[in-house]
Amino acid sequence: MHFRRFVAGAVASLTVVAGAVFSAPPAAAAVPETFTFTGSGFGHGVGMSQYGAFGQAQEGRTAAQILQHYYSGVTVGAFDDAVALRVNLLDAATSVQMRGESLATGGGAIKVVADAATIDAGDKEAVTFGIAGTNVTASKAGGAPISAAVVKVQWSAGPTLLDVIGGTESFDGPSHRYRYGEVDVAVVAGKLVVVNTLSLHQEYLRGIAEVPSSWPAEALKAQVIAARTYALYKFQAGERAACRCHVYDSISDQVFAGWSKESEPTFGAKWVDAVAATSPSTSTGITVLSGGEPIGAFYYSSSGGKTESNTDGFGSSTPFSYLKSVDDRWSLLVQNPFASWTFTRTQADVLEAFNRDLAADKKLRDVESLDLSARTAGGSLKTAVATAADGTRASIGGNTFRSRLELPARWIGTPVVRVSGPDRYSTGVAIGRQAASASGGTVVVVSGENAHLVDGLVAAPLARLRQAPLLLSEGKGLPQAVADEVARRKPQTAILVGGLGALSAQVEDDLEARGVTTVRRLAGADRYETGLLVARDMQAPRTQVVIASGEAGHLVDALAAGGPAAATARPVLLVARDQVPFPTRQALTEMGTTSTVVAGGEAAVSDATMSQLPSPRRLAGDSRYSTATAIADFFASTVGTNRVVVASGADGALVDALAGGALASLTVLTAPEALTAVTRTWLTSGAGAPAGLVHVLGGPAAVGNATFDSLRSAVY
Repeated sequence: MHFRRFVAGAVASLTVVAGAVFSAPPAAAAVPETFTFTGSGFGHGVGMSQYGAFGQAQEGRTAAQILQHYYSGVTVGAFDDAVALRVNLLDAATSVQMRGESLATGGGAIKVVADAATIDAGDKEAVTFGIAGTNVTASKAGGAPISAAVVKVQWSAGPTLLDVIGGTESFDGPSHRYRYGEVDVAVVAGKLVVVNTLSLHQEYLRGIAEVPSSWPAEALKAQVIAARTYALYKFQAGERAACRCHVYDSISDQVFAGWSKESEPTFGAKWVDAVAATSPSTSTGITVLSGGEPIGAFYYSSSGGKTESNTDGFGSSTPFSYLKSVDDRWSLLVQNPFASWTFTRTQADVLEAFNRDLAADKKLRDVESLDLSARTAGGSLKTAVATAADGTRASIGGNTFRSRLELPARWIGTPVVRVSGPDRYSTGVAIGRQAASASGGTVVVVSGENAHLVDGLVAAPLARLRQAPLLLSEGKGLPQAVADEVARRKPQTAILVGGLGALSAQVEDDLEARGVTTVRRLAGADRYETGLLVARDMQAPRTQVVIASGEAGHLVDALAAGGPAAATARPVLLVARDQVPFPTRQALTEMGTTSTVVAGGEAAVSDATMSQLPSPRRLAGDSRYSTATAIADFFASTVGTNRVVVASGADGALVDALAGGALASLTVLTAPEALTAVTRTWLTSGAGAPAGLVHVLGGPAAVGNATFDSLRSAVY
């Protein structure tokens, strides 16, 4: 656990970033005046993450694949959606106005019906609705009012829009216009309730305004299907008396904006196309099903890297098999404005959050520290515990804590996300998607085979400089996952780092077969000359360089240094323990190097070898793990801790750290079976405290699930 505290005069600010126990500062500053919370995500976290769908669509997944990821064990298929859905537009209103607006010649007229009485209103002629006991009244300027228990409004969907506003709204606003169905007004609990009845099949869905219409087509289709499924689920539950509806038009259910969604400039047609693409017939729509019936297809903006089950997210007593906690690393993409957030709350805010429901004799006098360590399976806050200066305590649920302090989500603290695939090559692809834009023009390819990792040690800074992923390949040719990724990215250039023994000519052929027009190979007579060629490709001058061992048994140090070297645009050059090989000396001269950082202890790079380097500084510990933290300490101030990478330090799993160098982040190592003590200490104190997120590279074989859980507990 870790925390940062700032004290200015008599003002103490407690910054809550770890979700563990936060002790008070000493003496007069014992009770902080403010608490600063950092976190990730927006929303309840149950079901489909919308930014997750966006990220998966960018990676080439279909809408069905996206939905089956977020809703466990479901099928995605056609279901009868030709039903009349009742959508609440205004609730508990004291006054309402409506008018017709022309879409085409002859449009704009509306008819208001109260039992046998009617009012006809022309284009932009307003009708006002009021309350008379349990009846609704309707009138237009200069006309007699009509009245009934339920008053209906009808119009032609072709040339007319119905504009509906509440008492504080204006007709001039851009929204509240509806094209389809009919509207009725009734009195419920002494207030006006306005409901639009329309066909769910396409009419309702055309107005769902939950995600930008500019998003990838498969993300839009996933959203349409989820919205259709949710609406069907609510329709089957029956009409709700309080709103006279199946669904509200707001985030209480899902946002229905009517005409303004489908008529959006530029992208409105994309949304309409997504609706049509998920409607296989005039009476059926693609739906998420469990046991042949629509599920409760809950969705939300984004998470802290993992979704919530319905029992954790909603506090439900009955778990739904399709609402389990699943991976949602895509929520942390840079495109998501809530991938990372920070909010400050006062002592009074936090105190009131805990005291609100307590009896007078149980209320806390102040809040000295917070314990936010209790977590759900999805990694969000389960319970918050406050301790006062006198030692008394109070606790509230994570949802209550979030709500009362008006935080975007319960993922408070540092998100920990596993980046992996079913094998090392697909893991490299997953890492590459985090490291580089999907639209970049270059990929860098290195060997992913243990016997040839050494050439790849020098490649991360070049990949970062070219804004490219660092992809792994077998010697005999591109693995399928990598070939598919190259085809998806459509790069013009591929740079191979390593000779034909590491990456055969078939690798070049495979790249060209997937549309790469320029394949360049950087390969020297040995690993040291390959380092020289890569440094040259980065172009001089490079006054600062990272030096690491190129000898078997010591390659791990270069892997720990690859991320920081990439972040600071420093070439990585290799040496032997007892000499600086000629190609490395030549590179230092050509680059105009004036200072070097040496990764590893004397067993890897001797003092005599160091003495031959320009202004060397050794970064080393008594193990590979402490050497990695020493390297991270040195680079922390320049690289920052917005993203920290954790990878396996085991000899058989070093390849994940190799691909991870392109992430250009501080990189620390752990044993697979347990979080290494020195790494835990670094992550929870001093320069190592992550300010953004932690990426864990590799699957459970590389970094075990127990290690992952320990890591998450340590940094929250």
